Parts: sequence; structure tokens; C-alpha cells
Amino acid sequence: MPGGISTILYAQSVNGTKEQTRRFGSLDHVAKDLFGLGRASPELWRVFRGGISPDLRERIMVGVSRANACAGCTRAHQRLALRAGVTDAELESIGLGDLARLDEPSRAAIVYAVERSGAAFPGPAGAPSTDPDVAAAMARHFSPEETGQVDAIARLITFANLSVGSVEALHERLRG
Repeated sequence: MPGGISTILYAQSVNGTKEQTRRFGSLDHVAKDLFGLGRASPELWRVFRGGISPDLRERIMVGVSRANACAGCTRAHQRLALRAGVTDAELESIGLGDLARLDEPSRAAIVYAVERSGAAFPGPAGAPSTDPDVAAAMARHFSPEETGQVDAIARLITFANLSVGSVEALHERLRG
């Protein structure tokens, strides 16, 4: 697999400051993401009814949560990932953004999901990656239906990450 999809660059702390947790920027943003999540509900139904394997689902959720700097969701999905059979070494790799220890389908799915989340899900659900290496890897390992399921997982966890980030920001603001 090309080196371009063996790593993820997460938001880094700058000068010792905390990573910036992603959150919703407006009510329009919430509505847009909620509408997108609603459109993805058939794929989500398939995910939780025997589609994408639970271990891959949790790898994706940990990777996207880490990319969105949502510590609470990352911790929760790390625990769920361990229960689903993901190893500590794999979780460490995902946490560091060094995906070389993972199998190629997992690397492709995580990089694709993080890319879709970071770009706010442009185009239709399951749209191909804008990176030719990622698009090729996804096509090699996943059917269009499975790609739609990976996209739906990314949408679900991104909505959760941004919701948690928004509530935490509101709480901090109210505390003064």
C-alpha cells in the first residue's frame, strides 16, 4: 500500500496547548449534519445488523474520534474496540496516527473516514475519496455498499464528536 495512507496527521498541540476539539459552528451546521445522518440511516441499519464487522466499525470510530480530538468518545470506543477484538497494539497505532500495524482494509477505511469527516462529507454518501491512493484502496477492499457503510459510521461518530465538543464548549463558557 502506498505510504500516503499508512499515516494520519491528527491535530497537534501547539506550544503545549490542548488540541482543538471540533464542535458545531452554528445551528445550520447541526441541521446539515443531522440531515446527512438521517440520509445515512439505511446504511447505519446495515452496519448494526451484520454489515461492516464490529472490530472494523470500532477502529473507524476510534480513528475519527481521535481526529476530531474528542477524548471522551475516543476512550469509550477504545473500550468497545477491545471488546470487539481490536488489540492494544492496533489501538496504539490508531492513537498515534501510524496505521502500519493495521491490515490494509482497516487502514483504507480509517483514512477514508477521517478524510470524509474532516471535509464535512462533501458529495453524496459514500462518495469516493479525493485522494487517488485512498480511492483505489477503498475500491480494492470494499464494495460500494460497504463504502457507504464506512461513510455512515464516520457520519455517526462525527455527529457525536461535534455534539460532545459543543456541549463541553458551552459548559466552559457558562463557567466563565
